[in-house]
Amino acid sequence: MFSQLNPQLIRNLERLGLTENEAKVYVGVVSLREATAREVHELTNVPRAKIYEVLKVLAKKGYLEVRQGSPTYFRAVDPKQVIGKIKDEFINCAIEALDQLNELSYELPKTSPVWCIQSEWGIKNRIREILSGVKEELIVFSSSPEFLQEFEAELKKLEKTCHLTLIVNELERFKLLPFEFRETTKEFTDFITNIVIDGIRYDEEFFIIADGKESIGVHSAGNKREAVVIKLPVVCYMQKMIYDRVLEPSFIKKDLNSV
Repeated sequence: MFSQLNPQLIRNLERLGLTENEAKVYVGVVSLREATAREVHELTNVPRAKIYEVLKVLAKKGYLEVRQGSPTYFRAVDPKQVIGKIKDEFINCAIEALDQLNELSYELPKTSPVWCIQSEWGIKNRIREILSGVKEELIVFSSSPEFLQEFEAELKKLEKTCHLTLIVNELERFKLLPFEFRETTKEFTDFITNIVIDGIRYDEEFFIIADGKESIGVHSAGNKREAVVIKLPVVCYMQKMIYDRVLEPSFIKKDLNSV
């Protein structure tokens, strides 16, 4: 019987703040329309020792209605109302938390100029944050057309407002993207795709230097992706010099009409 419950639905309800058992029980009662604790237990496999407590909590939250009797029956409140309530509470909580965080004014030591980001969302969010602050010059290196394409809209805007240099390791692989590209030397391409440290292979996928003051490098380490952000102008200057020296003289210009 338990297989009838949608695992993705349970996970989504957990992300909205329900415990796993609360999510299973609420889904179970919705499925049964109205049911006894025993029927919910048989459908969801939530332990009998916990089922009454979970039903009581959901009723207290306003997600279930109760009809006292022998046995007691439970009926789910309309899911639209329940999810709407959760959404309103979530938004209010987020707004309140943001206001409280913005009010914090502790005296902290000077922040580190080097940070590591390991979540996919965090990496892309940080890149977009850096791109939104570029004023004069942006240098971009990519060995992944798919990853570069994630930021196509931001880069097209920056083409008009700053000096943009786009560097890739293989021109042919980027021909469908509407940009002008510079290509690195074969030696540099071989170098960035064959870095092995302590048995782990590192591949540089994406690198940007913004206004010569801040850089972020994205690389895969084994089967994980991570990024390193550096806010040291002297380091960014040296990074820029490296890319200046590894460029092939060839230059490709995309004809947008041919795409």
